[in-house]
Amino acid sequence: MKLYTGPLFKKILRVRSLILFAGLLILVCCRSCYHTGPENPGISGTSGGRSQYASGFWMNEIPGCKILHVINPWQGSRTVHLQYILTGKPSLIPDSLQHLPVITVPVKRVICMSTTHVAMIDALGESSTIVGISGSDYISNPELRNRLARGEVRDVGANQTLNYELVLSLQPDLVMAYGVTAEVSGMVNRLGGLGIPVILNGDYLENEPLGKTEWIRLVASFFTKVSEADSIFGSVVKSYLHYKDLVGDIEQKPAVMTGLPWKDTWYIPGGKSFAAAYIRDAGGTYIWNDLDNREAVPIDLEAIYARAARADIWINCGAAGTIGEIAETDIRLTRFKPVSSHRVYNNNARINPVGGNDFWESGVMAPHLILADLISIFHPEVLPSHELVYYTRLY
Repeated sequence: MKLYTGPLFKKILRVRSLILFAGLLILVCCRSCYHTGPENPGISGTSGGRSQYASGFWMNEIPGCKILHVINPWQGSRTVHLQYILTGKPSLIPDSLQHLPVITVPVKRVICMSTTHVAMIDALGESSTIVGISGSDYISNPELRNRLARGEVRDVGANQTLNYELVLSLQPDLVMAYGVTAEVSGMVNRLGGLGIPVILNGDYLENEPLGKTEWIRLVASFFTKVSEADSIFGSVVKSYLHYKDLVGDIEQKPAVMTGLPWKDTWYIPGGKSFAAAYIRDAGGTYIWNDLDNREAVPIDLEAIYARAARADIWINCGAAGTIGEIAETDIRLTRFKPVSSHRVYNNNARINPVGGNDFWESGVMAPHLILADLISIFHPEVLPSHELVYYTRLY
């Protein structure tokens, strides 16, 4: 197959760069100590902190302090248990917990290493505390983009390009990072050596939409706004379950395919993935449901063609903005039924001026709207007046 190097190739390359960017910067994490332990350790102290949908964190309290527990926060981790002490009065920390990293709350100056962190902080009304981000091109929040333009928020870089001097000069009360692997120990040690408080946020590993959104409760703990986060999250849960119930008894479920190939390989989300959960909850049947994992799996094109022949709808098709751009990748893709029936939809309706996709930013706090989009795509008769928010039909 001839390798295409036209406009779509360049757009796909940009998307892959974003993925690599996210993957490599991530473990900027922790001055936190971590240890191996049980995946679901018991709660000590006062209760009330167990997560409802999220699998990667929980919280508990002792007099004067909140203890955050982050579990298995990078891909492949199985027995990693991070703990952080949050308090407004460090003198109240008991001797038995003095070895844990301490973050004084509420924080006033924050560096965010992911767009999802930005969305959660903004939902809490605390976006003015953000003084640094990683990857300014990917930010969609209008207020934050204006502050970036005015120099009030700085892009600190990532991974090998992380600007430690800039990070230090911003005097953050907290760096909120995320990790793909445990390999970036040099960066972790250097940040710790600078005395910079860091929390590792594993929201991206959640494979349920509501599980990812629930991380707002952890984020809120740094602003002492957990009750506000509980209210926000409760409203989202109510709306999400309402939409889910609308299609709960539907028997005719369209077969749904996702993605777009990169060269000769197609990365397919597993049957336990975030994408698969959305398809299931919207009343669709994911054609790769039998893949018993949550990570993306590389599959050769010939296998894709055989399976995709059964698909009724195609969503999340990479960087493509038109059917013509899909054809530029491989003309055979236009033979799929969703193309001929005009049922191809991409989650790129909210692209910022430099290519960042708001689906991956504000979408983390709006899973109910994403679900409504998908229901209107899969079962238009259920939500006949719904206008797409994050999705657009390709022509």
